[in-house]
Amino acid sequence: MALDTIIVFESLRCIREEDSSSKGAEPYIWPVLVRIDDLTVNTEFLVDIIAPALRNARVVIKSDMRAGESADIPTSVGLLRARLEDNLFETRLILIIALWDEDETPEAAVHAGFQAFISELGAALGNASTLLDLQEGGGDGDEARKTIQDRVEKQVKSAIANSLTGPQKAAVKAGFLNLDDVIGSAFKAFPNAIPTPFALSFGKGSQNEFEIRGKIEVREVRVDRCQAQVNAVRNAQSAVDEVNRQIKKLKDDLSQAPPAEKDLIRSEIKQLREDDLPIVEAALGRALGALSICRSRVPPGFPKEAEQGTGSVDEELRAQLSKSSREVVAIAKKFEVIKKDIDNLMKGLEADDRLGNFEIQRLGNFEIQR
Repeated sequence: MALDTIIVFESLRCIREEDSSSKGAEPYIWPVLVRIDDLTVNTEFLVDIIAPALRNARVVIKSDMRAGESADIPTSVGLLRARLEDNLFETRLILIIALWDEDETPEAAVHAGFQAFISELGAALGNASTLLDLQEGGGDGDEARKTIQDRVEKQVKSAIANSLTGPQKAAVKAGFLNLDDVIGSAFKAFPNAIPTPFALSFGKGSQNEFEIRGKIEVREVRVDRCQAQVNAVRNAQSAVDEVNRQIKKLKDDLSQAPPAEKDLIRSEIKQLREDDLPIVEAALGRALGALSICRSRVPPGFPKEAEQGTGSVDEELRAQLSKSSREVVAIAKKFEVIKKDIDNLMKGLEADDRLGNFEIQRLGNFEIQR
């Protein structure tokens, strides 16, 4: 069974802080999770990079942070999730975090640096020899890590500098614009997806020392055995909604159209109602039927678990499937009622142009609920 491995950053603790200004630190992080497994190594990139959204490139964890203080890490940068598929020969996760102290770097420059951080990590780790060096070093090889750190640091500095405007560069040189400072970085490898706590140190032994505490959570991915049928129903419903949307739009147009154009609009509505709508409605009906049949079946494998003493799981699943089947039947009945409403309204349209001022309020306006 596939697993969702979730890296949770819980708290940041300031151990030592000696800011040259009167204020404390304004720490923020750039976390990146690298996934390496059988699937990624068969791609041109060799690795999969998981990182927060660009808009979260500078989420200050705590303002004016002093030595001895701790703060919770916001979920916008405190959660990284990687899915590990079943039956993989090679599975490795590598966590890289850069810890920054906010000063006056323009936002555009921060974004440029963050993008360079992500892309350069992907390029550095997406190299067979680098991965081999890391593997030989147990995932935390100092030499390989130092090579990656120097390469990424160089690209980040270049990206930030190149994104500054002329006046901003002059202000930095003159000492009027104080760019954000790097407090430190941390590198942690997880060869196995096992729930466990961890701690990462930044700037150890320096004037600014911090620690991040977190944990790994592992959750089984429950696969819906009827997911293909659910997707088919959603797609079919979208097709019905689209035809109904076109019909409604044409009805709106008809109420405003000059007499010379009414016949053409009326014929388009008729074609949609008599030709296109029955086709998508039939597809939706077939999809609903297939989903109903699927939901009524007990997925294979559960009876075996029941024989092992987990019969309650089987009984609960049967109850859930029975409920789902009843819901699908109710949706199908509602669908028939709506279809009759559509037919009645559209037939009235052919008989009286004044119906062009009305709106069809319930045209296919329902969603498939599981």
